[in-house]
This record gives sequence, C-alpha cells and structure tokens, in this order.
Amino acid sequence: MSPDQEPEQPPARRPRTGREKLMLAGKSAGALITFAVTVGAFWIALVDRTPGPTIGEWRLKANNICQRDVGDMQTSLHSAMLQMAQVVRAMPPAGTRSPELASVVTSMDEVASAFRAMSADFAEIPVPEGYDRRDIDGLLRDTRNFAATFTTIATFLVNHQVGQSTPLQIQATMTAMQALASTTMPSWTAGARRLGLTECLAVMGTAPPTPIAPAPAGFTVGQQALVDRVDSRVLAGCVPAPAQENDKVIAAVNCAVVRPGPARNPLVMRFIDAKALKAWLAGLSAGLGSRGCANGDSSSLWNHEGTATGTLVCKPGANGSYLAAWTFDGEDVAVVAEAGDRQTIWTWWKDNAYLLTP
Repeated sequence: MSPDQEPEQPPARRPRTGREKLMLAGKSAGALITFAVTVGAFWIALVDRTPGPTIGEWRLKANNICQRDVGDMQTSLHSAMLQMAQVVRAMPPAGTRSPELASVVTSMDEVASAFRAMSADFAEIPVPEGYDRRDIDGLLRDTRNFAATFTTIATFLVNHQVGQSTPLQIQATMTAMQALASTTMPSWTAGARRLGLTECLAVMGTAPPTPIAPAPAGFTVGQQALVDRVDSRVLAGCVPAPAQENDKVIAAVNCAVVRPGPARNPLVMRFIDAKALKAWLAGLSAGLGSRGCANGDSSSLWNHEGTATGTLVCKPGANGSYLAAWTFDGEDVAVVAEAGDRQTIWTWWKDNAYLLTP
C-alpha cells in the first residue's frame, strides 16, 4: 500500500436474524443439558457403586477359613506339639525305623499342610482400603512360619530314621522348635485376638504352648544324637552338659569312663561346623609344637588304623591336671579328658581314643 492510500476497511457485520438467534440459544441450552446429564450420571454411579470390603467381612471370612483348614485336622495343634515334646525326650537312635516316629511324621505333615492352605486362603481375602495391615501381615507371616516349622520337623524325623540327619539339621530343627513355642505361637495368638478371630482362637486352642525343650534330666535331640555315636565300651552313663553349649557347640555331654584313667568324666562336644571346631582347636593349641604327646606338650595330627582322624592336643589343664583333647574332623566332634599327670592320660588315650561308633 502506498503512503497516500486509505487502509481497506472490514465489511460491516450483518445483524443476526431472529431465526439465527433462536438457533444459537438452542445450542447453548443443549450444551448445558448435556453437562447436567453427565454430572448427574457420575453422581448416580458414585452413590450406587458397590461398597468395598469391610474389616467385619474380612474377619468373618478368616474365621471360616480357620474352621475349614484347621478344624478338620485329625491331630490338633497342641497334640502335635505334645508329640514333638515326647519325641525329643525319648528319641530312638539314628538309623532306627520307628512306628512312633512315622506316626509323628504323618501328624507333622498334616499340620504343615493345613497351615500352608490357611496362609494361602488368608492372603486371598480382600483387605479394606486404608486399613492398617500390620496385624494382618503379622498373622500371614506367623501362619507361614507354622507351616515351615512343622515341615522342618517332619523332614528331620525322616532323615533321622534313615541315618542321614546332620549336626546342622539337628541344630536347625531345635532352633525352629524353640522359636515355634517361644515366638511364633504367642505372636499368632496375640494377632488373632487383636483382629477378633474368635473362631480361629477356639479351633487353635488358647492354652499356653507345650514346652518343646526337654526336662532338665533329659536330652535334647542334639545331645541324644551325640550320645548315640559314643561307643559304650569306652564311655557310658552320659549326662547333658548344657553349660558347655553355645552358638558354636550345638551338643555337649559328660560321660563316665569304662576303663580307669581320667580324674573326671570326659567332655564330648559336637560343633556346628568344621570352621567352629577349627577355631576352638586353634585357641586350645596356641603356642604348642608338634612333637607328639608321648614327648610332652604338643598339638599334632592323630590317626586310627592308618587313617587321618583329627588333631590331638596335650597340655597342662586346670588345678594341676593334665589334659588331652582330640578331634574327629569328619564328625565336627571333640573330646576333652583330664588326669593327674601326663603319663596317665596318655596311656588311657592310646587305648580309648577312637570312641565314636560308625
């Protein structure tokens, strides 16, 4: 456009006719009606939707699960625990097939199966939105622990009967049994109470759990298994030595000698593994040479019928005694015996050292 030209003006807007105004008003009203219908439909859907699960419904379903999964068991929980306690107090020797043990294995398997089913069924119950799950999660955890513990016990009893149980398995079983009585069962009962699972408590029983640990005069499973390996032609009359047990020594017994020599009953210990036995032996033999016990204080290898068996340590003991300590490396077992002098213990040791049976 040149400087002397006028700018082009937009065309004048034509006034709307009455028909056009009516159509525009109709469109606006339709939009408002559509919005109103949409809001109304959403509100109706919100009000009429199916309500979520309540804790009362969760409780009812959980109680029904307990009645179904545990109530039908042939062996009650407390009967099973009583069977365990009785087995611990009178465990037959390893490798012995026992009808009593077979019956207990059946009971343990049944209880484990029931708790596995109960755990799975509990997990499928819908939990109310926003509900504090701590008690429910704790109940699920404890229920799974019940199943795992009874499976551990059943597996050990089977292996014990066929002579295939190991010190580690014995220790794991004892630990699981003690945890069941002292931790899992009280925790499960307290959680069920807080959740209002009255039927579950009734089916399970709310009496204090049967103690799993044997009476003071009896043997633990680990102690009994150790005694079963001691040759009665060398040592007899064994008694538990719990004061010598710890996280490294899983079983200990004191036994009387059949042939005279030691001034006190020798101590027989089973360690949890070879590493623990080696560490104990290293502390006992620190500073000793390997000249052989026949020649004085010593720490050296010993063998039986030409086969390397373990290490023999000879050194002064407590209160003027002289001790011999020797290991069975393949068994993670050590023996300590003391006499009034080196010659006495050495003479006795030569005739009695190999005191474990196959």
